[in-house]
Amino acid sequence: MGKIDLVQLRHSYAYPKEEHPEGHIYLPVSLLAAAARILQAGGEVSSLQDENLRPAHITSSHIGINLLGAPYIPEAQEFQRRTSAETKENLRFLFGGQVISGLTEGQFCHLFGENSGNGNNDAILAEHLGIDQRALPPQEQTSLIPAYKLISDEDMRKYLSREFSLYISQGCNKQCSFCAALKKRPETYRSPEIIQQDVEYLIQRALQFGIKEFDIYMSNLDVFQNPRKLNDVAEVICELREKYSFLIRLRGLSSVDSFGEARKKSPETIEKIIRAGLHTVGFGVDGWGEDVWKHLRKFQNTPERCIGAIRSAREDFGLTPEVLMVFGHNKKDNAESLEAAYAITNEMVEKYYAIPRPHVSKIFVPGNDDWGDPYYENAVRQLLTFPKTFQSLDFTALPSALTHPDPVLRELTTQYYLKICSIAGNVTQFVHPLLPGMTDEQIKGIQRFNMGKYDI
Repeated sequence: MGKIDLVQLRHSYAYPKEEHPEGHIYLPVSLLAAAARILQAGGEVSSLQDENLRPAHITSSHIGINLLGAPYIPEAQEFQRRTSAETKENLRFLFGGQVISGLTEGQFCHLFGENSGNGNNDAILAEHLGIDQRALPPQEQTSLIPAYKLISDEDMRKYLSREFSLYISQGCNKQCSFCAALKKRPETYRSPEIIQQDVEYLIQRALQFGIKEFDIYMSNLDVFQNPRKLNDVAEVICELREKYSFLIRLRGLSSVDSFGEARKKSPETIEKIIRAGLHTVGFGVDGWGEDVWKHLRKFQNTPERCIGAIRSAREDFGLTPEVLMVFGHNKKDNAESLEAAYAITNEMVEKYYAIPRPHVSKIFVPGNDDWGDPYYENAVRQLLTFPKTFQSLDFTALPSALTHPDPVLRELTTQYYLKICSIAGNVTQFVHPLLPGMTDEQIKGIQRFNMGKYDI
Protein backbone atom coordinates (compact mmCIF):
# COMPACT_ATOMS: atom_id res chain seq x y z
CA MET A 1 0.00 0.00 0.00
CA GLY A 2 1.41 3.39 -1.00
CA LYS A 3 1.95 6.14 1.53
CA ILE A 4 1.22 9.73 0.57
CA ASP A 5 2.31 13.18 1.73
CA LEU A 6 -0.43 15.77 1.19
CA VAL A 7 0.76 19.32 0.52
CA GLN A 8 -0.93 22.70 0.45
CA LEU A 9 1.14 24.98 -1.79
CA ARG A 10 2.36 28.34 -0.58
CA HIS A 11 0.08 31.12 -1.80
CA SER A 12 1.22 32.46 -5.16
CA TYR A 13 1.22 36.03 -3.77
CA ALA A 14 3.09 35.23 -0.57
CA TYR A 15 6.25 37.16 0.20
CA PRO A 16 9.56 35.31 -0.17
CA LYS A 17 10.19 32.93 2.73
CA GLU A 18 13.30 34.91 3.64
CA GLU A 19 11.18 38.03 4.21
CA HIS A 20 8.07 36.40 5.70
CA PRO A 21 8.37 32.74 6.76
CA GLU A 22 4.59 32.42 6.81
CA GLY A 23 2.37 32.90 3.77
CA HIS A 24 -1.41 33.11 3.63
CA ILE A 25 -2.60 30.90 6.49
CA TYR A 26 -6.01 29.39 5.83
CA LEU A 27 -7.24 25.97 6.95
CA PRO A 28 -6.80 23.71 3.84
CA VAL A 29 -10.23 22.08 3.92
CA SER A 30 -10.04 20.40 0.49
CA LEU A 31 -6.77 18.76 1.45
CA LEU A 32 -8.23 17.68 4.78
CA ALA A 33 -11.22 16.13 3.02
CA ALA A 34 -8.87 14.14 0.77
CA ALA A 35 -6.85 12.99 3.77
CA ALA A 36 -9.96 11.92 5.69
CA ARG A 37 -11.30 9.88 2.75
CA ILE A 38 -7.95 8.14 2.23
CA LEU A 39 -7.67 7.31 5.93
CA GLN A 40 -11.23 5.99 6.09
CA ALA A 41 -10.49 3.74 3.09
CA GLY A 42 -7.52 2.22 4.92
CA GLY A 43 -4.83 4.23 3.17
CA GLU A 44 -1.83 5.80 4.90
CA VAL A 45 -1.27 9.55 4.99
CA SER A 46 2.32 10.13 6.05
CA SER A 47 1.84 13.84 6.61
CA LEU A 48 -0.35 16.81 5.89
CA GLN A 49 1.83 19.85 5.20
CA ASP A 50 1.19 23.51 4.45
CA GLU A 51 3.93 25.50 2.75
CA ASN A 52 2.32 28.70 4.04
CA LEU A 53 3.62 27.58 7.44
CA ARG A 54 6.93 25.97 6.51
CA PRO A 55 8.65 24.23 3.57
CA ALA A 56 7.34 20.73 2.92
CA HIS A 57 9.50 17.77 3.91
CA ILE A 58 8.71 14.84 1.62
CA THR A 59 8.95 11.34 3.08
CA SER A 60 6.74 9.34 0.68
CA SER A 61 6.96 8.32 -2.94
CA HIS A 62 3.46 9.71 -3.54
CA ILE A 63 2.66 13.40 -3.15
CA GLY A 64 -0.84 14.88 -3.24
CA ILE A 65 -1.06 18.58 -4.10
CA ASN A 66 -4.16 20.77 -3.82
CA LEU A 67 -4.57 23.63 -6.31
CA LEU A 68 -6.91 26.45 -5.28
CA GLY A 69 -7.27 27.70 -8.85
CA ALA A 70 -5.58 28.18 -12.22
CA PRO A 71 -2.97 30.67 -10.86
CA TYR A 72 -1.53 27.79 -8.80
CA ILE A 73 -0.60 25.73 -11.88
CA PRO A 74 2.92 27.25 -12.23
CA GLU A 75 3.38 26.97 -8.44
CA ALA A 76 2.54 23.26 -8.66
CA GLN A 77 4.98 22.77 -11.54
CA GLU A 78 7.76 24.48 -9.59
CA PHE A 79 7.05 22.35 -6.52
CA GLN A 80 7.11 19.26 -8.71
CA ARG A 81 10.52 20.18 -10.18
CA ARG A 82 11.98 21.17 -6.83
CA THR A 83 10.96 18.10 -4.87
CA SER A 84 12.01 15.74 -7.67
CA ALA A 85 15.45 17.37 -7.74
CA GLU A 86 15.82 17.34 -3.96
CA THR A 87 14.75 13.74 -3.39
CA LYS A 88 16.28 12.35 -6.58
CA GLU A 89 13.57 9.69 -6.49
CA ASN A 90 10.86 8.66 -8.92
CA LEU A 91 8.02 10.51 -7.23
CA ARG A 92 4.39 10.14 -8.22
CA PHE A 93 2.27 13.29 -8.04
CA LEU A 94 -1.49 13.43 -7.60
CA PHE A 95 -3.08 16.81 -8.24
CA GLY A 96 -6.48 17.84 -6.89
CA GLY A 97 -8.75 20.85 -6.93
CA GLN A 98 -11.55 21.97 -9.24
CA VAL A 99 -9.11 23.40 -11.79
CA ILE A 100 -7.60 19.95 -12.37
CA SER A 101 -10.97 18.49 -13.34
CA GLY A 102 -11.37 21.34 -15.83
CA LEU A 103 -8.29 20.37 -17.86
CA THR A 104 -8.47 17.87 -20.69
CA GLU A 105 -6.35 14.75 -20.34
CA GLY A 106 -3.92 16.11 -22.92
CA GLN A 107 -3.65 19.48 -21.18
CA PHE A 108 -3.05 17.80 -17.83
CA CYS A 109 -0.30 15.58 -19.23
CA HIS A 110 1.33 18.54 -20.99
CA LEU A 111 1.46 20.56 -17.77
CA PHE A 112 2.40 17.88 -15.24
CA GLY A 113 3.89 14.96 -17.15
CA GLU A 114 3.21 11.25 -17.25
CA ASN A 115 4.32 10.62 -13.66
CA SER A 116 1.24 12.49 -12.45
CA GLY A 117 -2.41 11.66 -11.97
CA ASN A 118 -5.74 13.39 -11.42
CA GLY A 119 -6.32 12.99 -7.70
CA ASN A 120 -9.97 13.99 -8.12
CA ASN A 121 -10.53 10.68 -9.90
CA ASP A 122 -11.17 8.00 -7.28
CA ALA A 123 -10.08 5.19 -9.62
CA ILE A 124 -6.69 6.86 -10.16
CA LEU A 125 -6.33 7.70 -6.46
CA ALA A 126 -7.11 4.13 -5.42
CA GLU A 127 -4.76 2.63 -8.00
CA HIS A 128 -1.82 4.80 -6.93
CA LEU A 129 -2.33 4.14 -3.22
CA GLY A 130 -3.25 0.47 -3.48
CA ILE A 131 -6.62 0.84 -1.79
CA ASP A 132 -10.08 -0.39 -2.75
CA GLN A 133 -11.89 2.36 -4.63
CA ARG A 134 -15.18 1.15 -3.15
CA ALA A 135 -13.84 1.90 0.33
CA LEU A 136 -13.47 5.62 -0.43
CA PRO A 137 -16.50 7.23 1.22
CA PRO A 138 -18.53 10.03 -0.39
CA GLN A 139 -17.24 13.43 0.73
CA GLU A 140 -20.57 14.43 2.26
CA GLN A 141 -20.42 11.36 4.51
CA THR A 142 -16.83 11.90 5.66
CA SER A 143 -15.85 13.44 8.97
CA LEU A 144 -12.68 15.52 8.83
CA ILE A 145 -11.70 14.71 12.41
CA PRO A 146 -9.13 12.02 11.43
CA ALA A 147 -7.46 14.64 9.22
CA TYR A 148 -7.71 17.38 11.87
CA LYS A 149 -5.77 15.07 14.20
CA LEU A 150 -2.82 15.17 11.79
CA ILE A 151 -2.40 18.91 12.50
CA SER A 152 -0.11 19.89 15.37
CA ASP A 153 -1.37 22.12 18.16
CA GLU A 154 0.95 24.90 17.01
CA ASP A 155 -0.50 24.89 13.51
CA MET A 156 -4.10 24.33 14.55
CA ARG A 157 -3.91 27.34 16.86
CA LYS A 158 -2.92 29.47 13.85
CA TYR A 159 -5.68 28.09 11.67
CA LEU A 160 -8.45 28.51 14.23
CA SER A 161 -7.46 32.03 15.24
CA ARG A 162 -8.18 33.18 11.65
CA GLU A 163 -11.25 32.86 9.46
CA PHE A 164 -11.53 29.34 8.08
CA SER A 165 -13.88 27.51 5.75
CA LEU A 166 -16.43 25.00 7.00
CA TYR A 167 -17.46 22.33 4.50
CA ILE A 168 -21.26 22.35 4.58
CA SER A 169 -22.38 21.58 1.04
CA GLN A 170 -21.32 21.29 -2.58
CA GLY A 171 -23.09 22.00 -5.83
CA CYS A 172 -25.36 24.69 -7.23
CA ASN A 173 -28.41 24.44 -9.45
CA LYS A 174 -27.55 27.67 -11.29
CA GLN A 175 -25.65 27.71 -14.61
CA CYS A 176 -23.58 30.94 -14.69
CA SER A 177 -21.27 30.44 -17.66
CA PHE A 178 -18.12 32.03 -16.17
CA CYS A 179 -18.22 29.86 -13.04
CA ALA A 180 -16.05 26.72 -12.92
CA ALA A 181 -17.53 25.37 -9.69
CA LEU A 182 -19.87 22.38 -9.43
CA LYS A 183 -23.05 23.77 -10.98
CA LYS A 184 -26.18 22.76 -12.86
CA ARG A 185 -26.77 20.08 -10.25
CA PRO A 186 -28.66 19.82 -6.95
CA GLU A 187 -26.85 21.04 -3.87
CA THR A 188 -25.56 18.16 -1.75
CA TYR A 189 -25.31 18.73 2.00
CA ARG A 190 -23.10 16.94 4.45
CA SER A 191 -24.83 15.08 7.22
CA PRO A 192 -25.79 17.44 10.09
CA GLU A 193 -24.47 14.81 12.50
CA ILE A 194 -21.03 14.92 10.85
CA ILE A 195 -21.03 18.72 10.78
CA GLN A 196 -21.87 18.69 14.49
CA GLN A 197 -19.05 16.25 15.26
CA ASP A 198 -16.53 18.26 13.27
CA VAL A 199 -17.47 21.67 14.70
CA GLU A 200 -17.61 20.32 18.24
CA TYR A 201 -14.14 18.82 17.82
CA LEU A 202 -12.80 22.16 16.58
CA ILE A 203 -14.45 24.03 19.46
CA GLN A 204 -12.99 21.66 22.02
CA ARG A 205 -9.56 21.99 20.50
CA ALA A 206 -9.85 25.77 20.28
CA LEU A 207 -10.77 26.03 23.95
CA GLN A 208 -7.54 24.22 24.81
CA PHE A 209 -5.72 27.15 23.17
CA GLY A 210 -7.82 29.80 24.90
CA ILE A 211 -9.68 30.59 21.67
CA LYS A 212 -13.35 31.36 22.38
CA GLU A 213 -14.68 32.45 18.99
CA PHE A 214 -14.63 31.39 15.34
CA ASP A 215 -14.90 33.30 12.08
CA ILE A 216 -16.24 30.83 9.53
CA TYR A 217 -16.75 31.07 5.78
CA MET A 218 -19.54 28.72 4.74
CA SER A 219 -18.67 26.52 1.75
CA ASN A 220 -22.16 26.73 0.18
CA LEU A 221 -22.13 28.19 -3.31
CA ASP A 222 -25.67 29.42 -2.64
CA VAL A 223 -26.47 29.48 1.08
CA PHE A 224 -30.27 29.77 0.80
CA GLN A 225 -30.75 27.30 -2.05
CA ASN A 226 -32.03 24.60 0.32
CA PRO A 227 -33.68 26.24 3.39
CA ARG A 228 -34.68 22.95 5.00
CA LYS A 229 -31.12 21.61 5.00
CA LEU A 230 -29.74 25.00 6.04
CA ASN A 231 -32.14 25.04 8.97
CA ASP A 232 -30.70 21.72 10.19
CA VAL A 233 -27.17 23.13 10.08
CA ALA A 234 -28.27 26.31 11.85
CA GLU A 235 -29.78 24.22 14.67
CA VAL A 236 -26.52 22.31 15.08
CA ILE A 237 -24.44 25.48 15.32
CA CYS A 238 -26.90 27.16 17.68
CA GLU A 239 -26.75 24.16 20.02
CA LEU A 240 -22.95 24.17 20.04
CA ARG A 241 -22.77 27.91 20.64
CA GLU A 242 -25.00 27.51 23.69
CA LYS A 243 -23.34 24.33 24.96
CA TYR A 244 -19.85 25.83 25.00
CA SER A 245 -20.72 29.55 25.39
CA PHE A 246 -18.72 29.92 22.19
CA LEU A 247 -19.06 32.81 19.73
CA ILE A 248 -19.37 31.83 16.07
CA ARG A 249 -19.53 34.34 13.22
CA LEU A 250 -20.55 33.17 9.75
CA ARG A 251 -20.47 34.63 6.26
CA GLY A 252 -21.43 33.12 2.94
CA LEU A 253 -22.68 33.52 -0.62
CA SER A 254 -26.19 33.61 -2.03
CA SER A 255 -27.96 34.09 -5.31
CA VAL A 256 -30.49 36.90 -5.19
CA ASP A 257 -33.42 34.67 -6.07
CA SER A 258 -32.63 32.00 -3.46
CA PHE A 259 -32.51 34.69 -0.78
CA GLY A 260 -35.74 36.20 -2.10
CA GLU A 261 -37.53 32.84 -2.03
CA ALA A 262 -36.28 32.12 1.48
CA ARG A 263 -37.45 35.56 2.62
CA LYS A 264 -40.94 34.85 1.30
CA LYS A 265 -41.35 31.19 2.24
CA SER A 266 -38.84 30.48 5.03
CA PRO A 267 -37.96 33.71 6.85
CA GLU A 268 -37.56 31.68 10.03
CA THR A 269 -34.61 29.87 8.40
CA ILE A 270 -32.88 33.18 7.69
CA GLU A 271 -33.50 34.23 11.28
CA LYS A 272 -32.17 30.91 12.60
CA ILE A 273 -28.93 31.03 10.61
CA ILE A 274 -28.50 34.60 11.85
CA ARG A 275 -28.87 33.32 15.42
CA ALA A 276 -26.25 30.73 14.52
CA GLY A 277 -23.91 33.59 13.62
CA LEU A 278 -24.50 34.72 10.02
CA HIS A 279 -23.58 38.39 9.73
CA THR A 280 -22.57 38.92 6.09
CA VAL A 281 -23.96 37.56 2.83
CA GLY A 282 -22.43 38.13 -0.60
CA PHE A 283 -24.88 38.41 -3.50
CA GLY A 284 -23.83 37.42 -7.02
CA VAL A 285 -24.82 40.50 -9.01
CA ASP A 286 -22.08 40.06 -11.64
CA GLY A 287 -22.63 42.81 -14.18
CA TRP A 288 -25.78 44.81 -14.79
CA GLY A 289 -28.60 44.47 -17.27
CA GLU A 290 -30.77 41.68 -18.60
CA ASP A 291 -28.74 41.32 -21.82
CA VAL A 292 -25.55 40.76 -19.81
CA TRP A 293 -27.16 38.28 -17.44
CA LYS A 294 -28.79 36.37 -20.30
CA HIS A 295 -25.41 36.09 -22.01
CA LEU A 296 -23.96 34.68 -18.79
CA ARG A 297 -26.90 32.29 -18.30
CA LYS A 298 -27.47 34.08 -15.04
CA PHE A 299 -31.20 33.88 -15.59
CA GLN A 300 -32.02 34.31 -11.91
CA ASN A 301 -30.97 37.97 -11.90
CA THR A 302 -33.21 40.96 -12.50
CA PRO A 303 -32.64 44.54 -11.30
CA GLU A 304 -35.55 44.18 -8.89
CA ARG A 305 -34.25 40.92 -7.38
CA CYS A 306 -30.70 42.24 -6.97
CA ILE A 307 -31.71 45.50 -5.31
CA GLY A 308 -34.46 43.79 -3.31
CA ALA A 309 -32.11 41.16 -1.87
CA ILE A 310 -29.48 43.71 -0.86
CA ARG A 311 -32.10 46.01 0.67
CA SER A 312 -33.86 43.20 2.52
CA ALA A 313 -30.63 41.71 3.88
CA ARG A 314 -29.79 45.03 5.50
CA GLU A 315 -33.18 46.44 6.46
CA ASP A 316 -35.22 43.31 7.23
CA PHE A 317 -32.53 41.12 8.80
CA GLY A 318 -29.65 43.39 9.83
CA LEU A 319 -27.16 41.52 7.65
CA THR A 320 -24.22 43.16 5.92
CA PRO A 321 -24.69 42.67 2.15
CA GLU A 322 -21.74 42.28 -0.19
CA VAL A 323 -22.05 43.19 -3.87
CA LEU A 324 -20.15 40.49 -5.76
CA MET A 325 -19.47 42.19 -9.08
CA VAL A 326 -17.76 39.93 -11.63
CA PHE A 327 -17.85 42.09 -14.76
CA GLY A 328 -16.01 42.96 -17.95
CA HIS A 329 -17.53 40.04 -19.84
CA ASN A 330 -16.16 39.40 -23.33
CA LYS A 331 -18.60 39.69 -26.25
CA LYS A 332 -21.24 41.45 -24.15
CA ASP A 333 -20.10 44.25 -21.79
CA ASN A 334 -19.69 47.80 -23.12
CA ALA A 335 -19.32 51.33 -21.80
CA GLU A 336 -23.01 51.57 -20.91
CA SER A 337 -23.22 48.27 -19.03
CA LEU A 338 -19.94 48.85 -17.19
CA GLU A 339 -21.05 52.32 -16.10
CA ALA A 340 -24.31 50.75 -14.87
CA ALA A 341 -22.41 48.08 -12.92
CA TYR A 342 -20.29 50.75 -11.25
CA ALA A 343 -23.29 52.98 -10.54
CA ILE A 344 -25.39 50.24 -8.92
CA THR A 345 -22.46 49.13 -6.77
CA ASN A 346 -21.95 52.69 -5.57
CA GLU A 347 -25.67 53.11 -4.95
CA MET A 348 -25.89 49.93 -2.86
CA VAL A 349 -22.92 51.08 -0.79
CA GLU A 350 -24.48 54.48 -0.14
CA LYS A 351 -28.03 53.25 0.54
CA TYR A 352 -27.48 49.96 2.35
CA TYR A 353 -23.84 50.14 3.47
CA ALA A 354 -23.01 47.19 1.25
CA ILE A 355 -19.44 46.00 0.85
CA PRO A 356 -18.16 46.08 -2.75
CA ARG A 357 -16.33 42.99 -4.01
CA PRO A 358 -15.38 43.65 -7.63
CA HIS A 359 -13.70 41.03 -9.82
CA VAL A 360 -12.73 40.95 -13.48
CA SER A 361 -14.49 38.29 -15.51
CA LYS A 362 -12.13 35.67 -16.91
CA ILE A 363 -14.64 34.14 -19.23
CA PHE A 364 -12.47 31.12 -20.08
CA VAL A 365 -10.99 29.21 -17.15
CA PRO A 366 -10.45 25.44 -16.86
CA GLY A 367 -13.80 23.82 -16.26
CA ASN A 368 -16.18 26.59 -17.24
CA ASP A 369 -18.39 26.77 -20.34
CA ASP A 370 -15.96 28.75 -22.51
CA TRP A 371 -12.71 26.88 -21.79
CA GLY A 372 -13.18 24.86 -24.97
CA ASP A 373 -14.59 27.71 -27.10
CA PRO A 374 -12.61 27.93 -30.39
CA TYR A 375 -12.68 31.73 -30.02
CA TYR A 376 -10.20 31.39 -27.13
CA GLU A 377 -8.16 28.55 -28.60
CA ASN A 378 -5.08 30.72 -29.22
CA ALA A 379 -5.23 32.20 -25.71
CA VAL A 380 -5.46 28.72 -24.16
CA ARG A 381 -2.50 27.61 -26.28
CA GLN A 382 -0.46 30.54 -24.92
CA LEU A 383 -1.40 29.62 -21.35
CA LEU A 384 -0.21 26.07 -21.87
CA THR A 385 2.99 27.25 -23.58
CA PHE A 386 3.76 29.86 -20.92
CA PRO A 387 2.24 28.41 -17.71
CA LYS A 388 3.21 31.44 -15.62
CA THR A 389 0.46 33.28 -17.49
CA PHE A 390 -2.23 31.16 -15.80
CA GLN A 391 -1.91 33.83 -13.11
CA SER A 392 -3.71 36.21 -15.50
CA LEU A 393 -6.87 34.12 -14.94
CA ASP A 394 -7.04 35.33 -11.35
CA PHE A 395 -10.37 37.14 -11.04
CA THR A 396 -8.64 39.95 -9.13
CA ALA A 397 -6.09 40.49 -11.94
CA LEU A 398 -6.49 43.44 -14.28
CA PRO A 399 -7.69 42.52 -17.79
CA SER A 400 -5.06 41.86 -20.41
CA ALA A 401 -4.73 41.20 -24.11
CA LEU A 402 -4.77 37.50 -23.23
CA THR A 403 -8.07 37.53 -21.33
CA HIS A 404 -9.72 40.51 -23.09
CA PRO A 405 -8.64 40.58 -26.75
CA ASP A 406 -10.89 43.57 -27.57
CA PRO A 407 -8.70 46.61 -26.66
CA VAL A 408 -11.72 48.89 -26.13
CA LEU A 409 -13.41 46.52 -23.68
CA ARG A 410 -10.05 45.87 -22.01
CA GLU A 411 -9.50 49.58 -21.35
CA LEU A 412 -13.07 50.17 -20.20
CA THR A 413 -13.00 47.17 -17.86
CA THR A 414 -9.73 48.36 -16.35
CA GLN A 415 -11.18 51.82 -15.83
CA TYR A 416 -14.36 50.65 -14.10
CA TYR A 417 -12.66 47.92 -12.10
CA LEU A 418 -10.30 50.46 -10.57
CA LYS A 419 -13.23 52.82 -9.95
CA ILE A 420 -15.11 50.18 -7.95
CA CYS A 421 -11.90 49.26 -6.12
CA SER A 422 -11.69 52.91 -5.03
CA ILE A 423 -15.18 52.92 -3.44
CA ALA A 424 -15.00 53.21 0.34
CA GLY A 425 -15.22 49.81 2.01
CA ASN A 426 -14.01 47.82 -1.00
CA VAL A 427 -12.19 44.63 0.04
CA THR A 428 -10.69 43.57 -3.31
CA GLN A 429 -6.98 44.17 -3.85
CA PHE A 430 -6.30 44.23 -7.57
CA VAL A 431 -3.19 42.59 -9.00
CA HIS A 432 -1.32 42.83 -12.29
CA PRO A 433 -1.31 39.88 -14.74
CA LEU A 434 1.71 37.98 -16.03
CA LEU A 435 1.76 37.76 -19.83
CA PRO A 436 3.66 35.98 -22.62
CA GLY A 437 6.74 37.81 -23.79
CA MET A 438 7.49 39.56 -20.51
CA THR A 439 11.12 39.82 -19.48
CA ASP A 440 12.39 38.34 -16.24
CA GLU A 441 12.63 41.86 -14.81
CA GLN A 442 9.04 42.64 -15.74
CA ILE A 443 7.85 39.40 -14.17
CA LYS A 444 9.77 40.10 -10.97
CA GLY A 445 8.33 43.61 -10.79
CA ILE A 446 4.76 42.36 -11.14
CA GLN A 447 5.31 39.57 -8.62
CA ARG A 448 6.65 42.12 -6.15
CA PHE A 449 3.59 44.36 -6.67
CA ASN A 450 1.22 41.42 -6.16
CA MET A 451 2.77 40.20 -2.93
CA GLY A 452 0.41 40.03 0.03
CA LYS A 453 -2.67 40.90 -2.03
CA TYR A 454 -4.73 37.89 -0.99
CA ASP A 455 -8.39 37.73 -2.03
CA ILE A 456 -10.18 37.13 1.25
